[in-house]
Amino acid sequence: MPSLGGKRFRVFVLGAGFSKAAGFPLGLELWHEVRRRVPFLAGRASKFDHDLENYLRYKEDCFGLRIGPNEVDFEDFMRYLDIEHFLGMRGSDTWSRAGNEATVVVKTLIGEILAGLTPAPANIPPLYLEFADGLQPDDFVLTFNYDILLERALDAVRKPYRLFPNRYSSLTHHGAVVDDSKEEVVVLKLHGSIDWFDRTDYTWLEERRRKDGFGGNPPDPVFAHEKEFGVTKLLDGPRLPDDPLDQMYRVRHIERLYTTPILFFATPWLLSPSPTKILYAATLRDFWHGIGAAGVLNFGMSIIGYSLPPQDEYARQVLHAIVTNYQQEHWDEDVSGFRKQPLVVVDYCRDAQAVAAFKARYRFVNWDRAILCSDGLNEDAVRHALGRPGVV
Repeated sequence: MPSLGGKRFRVFVLGAGFSKAAGFPLGLELWHEVRRRVPFLAGRASKFDHDLENYLRYKEDCFGLRIGPNEVDFEDFMRYLDIEHFLGMRGSDTWSRAGNEATVVVKTLIGEILAGLTPAPANIPPLYLEFADGLQPDDFVLTFNYDILLERALDAVRKPYRLFPNRYSSLTHHGAVVDDSKEEVVVLKLHGSIDWFDRTDYTWLEERRRKDGFGGNPPDPVFAHEKEFGVTKLLDGPRLPDDPLDQMYRVRHIERLYTTPILFFATPWLLSPSPTKILYAATLRDFWHGIGAAGVLNFGMSIIGYSLPPQDEYARQVLHAIVTNYQQEHWDEDVSGFRKQPLVVVDYCRDAQAVAAFKARYRFVNWDRAILCSDGLNEDAVRHALGRPGVV
């Protein structure tokens, strides 16, 4: 969590429903599109079908469930792949640090699908431009989304932002000195991003090539073409030497990259849509540091399009802490001249039964201190989230 001192700030939690109004798929829709594209892949991508067959056999042998490929629970399949990879069950046949072949296929296709749906800066729906423009310096956004819709909207309205918790002015023997002089929104992508690529292996190849006396750069679809694809470092400014994001880079021309054949040569840095994704979250550990104390002294909080899906069970504990802090600590009190506003929760609930089911999932929310916008993300919901519902 960023160090904010006594500054006024707000917390926004974004899920897949935030991007739905821009035409992005929800979880099950994304899985169907991945499955539709898999048969058109060749070569090692055929391992996807092999892994899927193994998974179906596992479900039948262990649980007596006979299901077909179209009945597969996407998240459970990814959990199966995550465990196999995390435990190194294939030994020396483990494909890469990004996962075995089927996982790499899924991650790459997710990137390809979402990049293809990303609107150009001139075509971003006004709803998202209004949301981005309404964010204030020191607000921070916790997003579970892989897409870059928010970043593109922030760029379009020229709103400064960073994608890491703290900016530092200098390093000392005791740690780092926080630089809070810049006015910028903090966006923390808790599950990674389709435009993030890890340079660790390429940096090793560069060093090995130099030691062996070879000139030029090693081939790579991303890092050998940094100017072409607008590759920039995720972090900025002085960083501690053990920062786990030190080798993470962004690709600014992401649509252009995904039209090239990157499968098995470069994999976007994503946490798989799996209940066990927390196994791979060490790279983002700084994003979670101190999150249990969030919500105490911030003066606005919104949860937009995040329905607490079963595969993110760990997030329930996180949101419980943030929401409880927000709704219980210093409620109805003036703190530095500010008073907390009702928690705003935005989701699509088609009828009273859906509203009741949604509130049951969020049973830790004090709904007397919250506003539920149940028609999904629209202009009214955006304005409630930004704390200006009366603006026309």
